[in-house]
Amino acid sequence: MQKKFKFSLLGLELEIGKYANQAEGSAWLKQGDNIVLSTVTSKESKSFMGFLPLTVEYREKTSAAGKIPGGYIKREGKLSDKEVLTSRLIDRPIRPLFPTYYFNEIQVLSSVYSADGKFPTDILSLLASSIALTISPIPFLGPIGAVQVSQIDGEWKFNVGYPEINEAKAQLIIAGTKDGICMVEGFANNMLESELVELFFKAHEQIKLQIDWQLEIQRELNVKKDEKIQFLDWQVWQEKVKSALPNNFAQEFFVLEKSKRAAVTERLTSNLIETFDKEIKDEVISESILQFIFDLILKKELADQISKNGYRMDMRKFDEIRPITTEVSILPCVHGSSVFTRGETQALASLTLGTAQDAQRVETLIGPEQEKSFMLHYNMPPFATGEVKPMRGVGRREIGHGYLAETSFKNVLPDREKFPYTIRSVVDVLESNGSSSMATVCSTTMALMDAGVPIADMVSGIAMGLMKDSSGNFHVLSDILGAEDAFGLMDFKLTGTKTGIMAVQMDIKDKAGLTKEILSKALEQAKKGRLHILEEMRKVMTESRKKLSDLVPRVSTLKISTDKIGAIIGPSGKTIKEIIAQTNTQIDIDDSGKVVIYAKNSEDANKASAWVNILAGEIEIGAEFEGVIRRFVEFGIFVELVPGKDGLVHISKIDKNKQRDLTKKYKIGDKLKVKVVDYDKDTGRIYLIAPDLA
Repeated sequence: MQKKFKFSLLGLELEIGKYANQAEGSAWLKQGDNIVLSTVTSKESKSFMGFLPLTVEYREKTSAAGKIPGGYIKREGKLSDKEVLTSRLIDRPIRPLFPTYYFNEIQVLSSVYSADGKFPTDILSLLASSIALTISPIPFLGPIGAVQVSQIDGEWKFNVGYPEINEAKAQLIIAGTKDGICMVEGFANNMLESELVELFFKAHEQIKLQIDWQLEIQRELNVKKDEKIQFLDWQVWQEKVKSALPNNFAQEFFVLEKSKRAAVTERLTSNLIETFDKEIKDEVISESILQFIFDLILKKELADQISKNGYRMDMRKFDEIRPITTEVSILPCVHGSSVFTRGETQALASLTLGTAQDAQRVETLIGPEQEKSFMLHYNMPPFATGEVKPMRGVGRREIGHGYLAETSFKNVLPDREKFPYTIRSVVDVLESNGSSSMATVCSTTMALMDAGVPIADMVSGIAMGLMKDSSGNFHVLSDILGAEDAFGLMDFKLTGTKTGIMAVQMDIKDKAGLTKEILSKALEQAKKGRLHILEEMRKVMTESRKKLSDLVPRVSTLKISTDKIGAIIGPSGKTIKEIIAQTNTQIDIDDSGKVVIYAKNSEDANKASAWVNILAGEIEIGAEFEGVIRRFVEFGIFVELVPGKDGLVHISKIDKNKQRDLTKKYKIGDKLKVKVVDYDKDTGRIYLIAPDLA
């Protein structure tokens, strides 16, 4: 049965029952000439894994924009960073919206089949994925809706197209259920906390309209949801496990060290396995299910214990930040470096300043190839959590955390015209117990200043959590531990300056949304913590160094006439290659005639600058050169100032007493110091004097 549905507010057209009918849920969603297909399928799990085996993958097919993939391989390969980030964007709001005891494998695939370049396809894919789940028999507790909010000329606009998106100084993607906001991702420009809260709930009004539309579709299609599979009497087993645990066992987790809490977990679960050894052998229950039930009980007990104690597992107050230490210049061969330690989380930043040629070229689905002049790469090796794991490249988590940290600096980095370097920050998490992405922001800020990058302001970051006790009371936690993230209801990361918020990422794990009051409290508490962290960082440095490291390439910027660009580049780039080789520099020339020269020292920079200026006809009277004698003629000496450009020392400028022995003292190929005394722009002739011969 084929059906079409429209949602005029967003210009959406949905087709159901025409495409991919063997999937359990399929949505062909169109906006303008953008078309995405999202499908969902499930499979009964053969074994219990202790978590929801949900996989989400978003794909951009280059054919959608009439392109063929660049490079040697002409077939789509591994996911690009953009595809990974969009996959995470879809995954995060839907993951909590399945029954607690539902463990079937679920696969959500979203593909872009047509891209018109006018509107983004990530929000479209998120909506299509929600629709596919909503009309499928899978017990999805959604639907969800999402909007994109962009700040343009100081005004917040919803769901704008690419021309305006590219101008935005701030941009957020906000997703939610009918009850509240459940996911936020984006960057800002010193946004106030009160402004963010208001924006959340303006967005939620639009989100609720999307949800109502999806529920109408579900009713019209008469969708019947599967009953969640009950292969165990969960309530009975929770009581059995709870009675097998020591009284007040949650209090044992209230110790300073993460390793001691891990030891408590291991001891308690080992005791449970021993207690239920017969049931395990009889295959009534498994060790992994016991662990899952233990975690469910622990989640409730910890929230109640924290509420009862009035302090957290590591003895901190709810709004207290862990001890902070910061060091800079710890790596002698690196342009800028910093290690930021907060409690048991430690991040080492290594900052490199490169040339424009080091910028990352990114092939996008829409528009021309783009260049990134600032890159932040986040790594978390297994030793950071005391684990043994295979090292198999960068995962989705690393890409997501790196992107969040990277966008925090979008509005504080210097303009490329004023600071023409490519900047790369590599952050290795050396130890992790929560908020490693926020430690990454702090360590990068310090490394940028250590390198002498003139950032507009210092940026710090904090992760906020939330716990709900059995009485229904919420407790907002600042600077959360790994366990508080795992057992809590919220992971709310905020970065910002002393003035306001620069980036935000929020995931709500509660199936109901949060109230305006709780979000407001979380933001105010986050501000207090963020400012405290900034003050701790300021104890080490308060501004960027005035001088770049001696290891950083020196930059000279020239402006030449556009009709001289060809003379500098030369046939097939021969001339510019010769300049680069002989002066040990790197040179970038753009179409406007701007020439940027990178050199290791001022001598090489001056040599290359002089060469470019001479070829461009920009010759300064009084400029001095160490030239090379190329010809002796009756009326003087021709001296090569740079390869391909000679000047004349006229015989009248040479002392008569020195003229007689001139060819005896000097040979062709000898060096001779000369000074420019005149330049004829019409003929290109350069007139020189040689101080040693005058």
